This record gives sequence, C-alpha cells and structure tokens, in this order.
Amino acid sequence: MAAGVILDTSFLITLADPVRKHHEAARKYWRYFTENALPMYLPTIVVSEFYIKQSLPPEILRACVVLPFNWDDAIKAASLDFSKADRQGASRDALKDDVKIIAQALVKDAAFLITDDSSSFYKFAEALVSSGTAQFRPIKLEDGFDLAFFNQGQRELNLQSDDEEAESP
Repeated sequence: MAAGVILDTSFLITLADPVRKHHEAARKYWRYFTENALPMYLPTIVVSEFYIKQSLPPEILRACVVLPFNWDDAIKAASLDFSKADRQGASRDALKDDVKIIAQALVKDAAFLITDDSSSFYKFAEALVSSGTAQFRPIKLEDGFDLAFFNQGQRELNLQSDDEEAESP
C-alpha cells in the first residue's frame, strides 16, 4: 500500500526561503504532512543538492525519514531511461538526479512526490504516471495547497478568507 511523500530539493528550498513565490504553499503542505503523520522521505540525493547552498534545519531533518540511494534504487533509475525524456532545458546532471529521486519514490512505493520544479521534475514524474509506470501522485507547489490530493479528489469548502485563516489557531 502506497504511503508517504518524497520531498524534492526544490520543495525544501521553497520551504526554507520565505521570499520564494510558492513558500506559503510549501508551508501548508509541510503543516499537513506533519499534522497528519504522513511519512516524509528525504532522499540523500536531495540532501546533497540542498547542502550546496545551505544546511538543513534540524527540525526538517528530525521530521523526515532519510532515504539512502541503494542498489534497488539504482536499478530502477536505470530502467527509467532518462535519455529519452524531454529535458525542457534542464541540464543532463539535474535530470539524472531527478530520475534517481523518482526511482526512489517507485521503489519506496510512495503515494506522493512534491516539488517546486514544474518545468522538468514534475513533467517527468507526470509522464511516468501517464504511461502507467508510476502510481504516485506528483504535487507541484505552483498549483497552491490542495487538500484534494489526500481526500480522493474532494476539495474542502473554505469559507474563510486567507487573512482570517492566518489569524485562526
């Protein structure tokens, strides 16, 4: 049974940086994941990408399950054959890392992938879902927070304005 969410580097960067465009959506997803005890998987590949610019805050590390890139992940990544993927301007190295993260989601049987990279990571993940290769649901921060991902497509009726919601406990 699929469970948990794989965190992409762009999600963590957006979560950590309040000036990024989709920061509020990242915060809402993070809050949802923690409040609902949804396992959050942090690939070591993501850690290496994130650490290029900054270290991970301890509260993020404590909340996540670290996923080392292992033998099964490597075999799955090779089977995805990223050489045929539409790069959409992404570098070969970036795409190789994306494929490895997505392979880990497949091996782990994750229910979700979350990213702020809608131009390449999300498109490649979505293409795998469309082809029947993947069963996870990719989430892109660009679309904002959407509870429907977790409620079999049913959206929550929100009668509060964003300002009222920010003030409520």
